[in-house]
Amino acid sequence: MKAIKDVGSLAYIVDKWDVKKSEKRHKLINYAGRCVAIPDDAAAPKSTGKLEGKYEYFPDGSWKGSGTCTYTYEGGDKLNESWEEDSNKGTYKYTGGTGKYAGASGGGTYTFEELTDTLAGGLYEGAIELP
Repeated sequence: MKAIKDVGSLAYIVDKWDVKKSEKRHKLINYAGRCVAIPDDAAAPKSTGKLEGKYEYFPDGSWKGSGTCTYTYEGGDKLNESWEEDSNKGTYKYTGGTGKYAGASGGGTYTFEELTDTLAGGLYEGAIELP
């Protein structure tokens, strides 16, 4: 396996934030969005991502979320990930892809901060393992 350092900045755009109430008096949210991954290494390939997930907000103010993202690189190769988060930090795991990223694994951590209702920014750090 070949490990590729995976470190940089993220910019997120919220496309869908569909809030629903549950019988347990907390919010359930269906989410869809996009992101741009900007690696710290200027020579590393850039990518854009499409995200989908679900969030759950509890009466005590805590929350958690999980979902998937598919990153697309110049030339069309794709890298898939699953993610989980709470309290503005999260973890991600790579779950394969296409082209160069077929069979990819690895993952890491990320942080983010909401800037507006539809825009957030953050940092990521991990590794992509290629077969």
